[in-house]
Amino acid sequence: MQLLLKPKVIIPLAILIGAIATFSVYAYLQKEKEQLKPAGNQQITSVIAALLPLKAGVQIQERDLRILDWPSNVVPPGTFTDITQVVGRVVNLDIGENEPILEAKLAAQGSQEGFSSLIPPGMRAMTVQVNVYSGVSGFILPGANVDVMVTVTSMQNKEESSTRIILENVKVLAIDQTFEKNDADPVTVQSVTLLVTPEQAEKLALASTEGKLLLMLRNATDQEATDTKGIQLGDLINRQRPVARAPRPAVQPEKPVEQPKEEPPTTTVEVIRSGSKEKEQVKFQQKK
Repeated sequence: MQLLLKPKVIIPLAILIGAIATFSVYAYLQKEKEQLKPAGNQQITSVIAALLPLKAGVQIQERDLRILDWPSNVVPPGTFTDITQVVGRVVNLDIGENEPILEAKLAAQGSQEGFSSLIPPGMRAMTVQVNVYSGVSGFILPGANVDVMVTVTSMQNKEESSTRIILENVKVLAIDQTFEKNDADPVTVQSVTLLVTPEQAEKLALASTEGKLLLMLRNATDQEATDTKGIQLGDLINRQRPVARAPRPAVQPEKPVEQPKEEPPTTTVEVIRSGSKEKEQVKFQQKK
């Protein structure tokens, strides 16, 4: 043991162990590098990619693009191989640097640069006024999905005032005048622009005129529809009140049962009158 602890033995041993470890790491990295190299017979496809990040709503110029070599067996669907197919198209969803340009992230052919390019055919963009409370404390940002709820106050009967969800899973296109999501910090907004169908736009217009709108933020992966009946103020109040017990009916005094009158006992006697016999019934009264 003393021999092993001498410096002239420990130092060479440490150098030997370090050399073995270094060689092992080098061999592992070389092996990984060889596996990442394309095979000699693997085909390569040239795809069009973004040279710099492209924001939604901008029109693509030739200077924004580059050509990338991509393994043919893993080319994403919807890519382009010719720059002329992409120049002039408008970006519908943000595209990252060196990311292949996909058809799914571009607006329809002929779309103009700007906010209108974000509206798909058949849909409408409608702006509604919100406040810090109905805007989920400022956490509603472009690209979020929300449910729209309206509260309508009854003028005749306060208890008939009601709240109900009128739209579900609606996409937010913009907040105020901004349609780019810069960060996730809460912001105070005055208006929200929603992507709706014409029928939904009618509901939204009536609700914003006759009642107060509230927005509920929902998870983007939650696509399940709910079926609620809404609630009225009267129902809400009555549910908080204790249930009143029905009064007990008044107890009526029992009437005495009338006993049937007993008839006095009768007997038959013979009466002799003028030499003739007659029978008569005579009632006897008992003395109490």
